[in-house]
Amino acid sequence: MRNGICTKCGRATVYSGRDMPAKASTGNTVPIDFQHSAALDNYVCIGCGYVERYISDPQALERIGKQWRDATRKRKNDAR
Repeated sequence: MRNGICTKCGRATVYSGRDMPAKASTGNTVPIDFQHSAALDNYVCIGCGYVERYISDPQALERIGKQWRDATRKRKNDAR
């Protein structure tokens, strides 16, 4: 999607809000911990309505890597 092509329908009708100045103040964030959150860049295909969201701040990604659990690791007592 970040290349302007929709990953769902294949059309070149993708628009981005990545340059909006007030991304974080609109609630368009992911909480990282109790004190930090990361603003999201939204990409919307106006052809089919599909949406993808990305974190572009390298420091936020680094903090997530240190504080969140790796999704490939199973939880304790997880039978799946």
